[in-house]
Amino acid sequence: MSRFNKQAGAAGEDLAARELQRCGYQILARNYRKPTGEIDLIAQKGATVYFVEVKAQHNTAYSPPSAKVNATKKQHIANTAAIWFAEHGEQNSSFLVAEVDLSAQTVVLLEDFLQ
Repeated sequence: MSRFNKQAGAAGEDLAARELQRCGYQILARNYRKPTGEIDLIAQKGATVYFVEVKAQHNTAYSPPSAKVNATKKQHIANTAAIWFAEHGEQNSSFLVAEVDLSAQTVVLLEDFLQ
């Protein structure tokens, strides 16, 4: 991954975390890494834990950032979430994609993207 992509990814995660907090979510973990993969953000709102995949790009006019979340990535997130549950106990959960438009500095949250 290039330095530019890492910086864009970090900026996207920061924007997504701020938006989640603004919407009443508590950030539990960032960049939760296990051998099965990585979850960008883990947040909680009420009794539900949300596993958040952040997709950021500078121009969203041609395709939504969530289009980059393929079946393999979804499986890695599901497997990594299972490890979270093993460590923290089974909880109500959901999965979000945070689509970040870096140019407009906007975030759209899409729920249940693993379906």
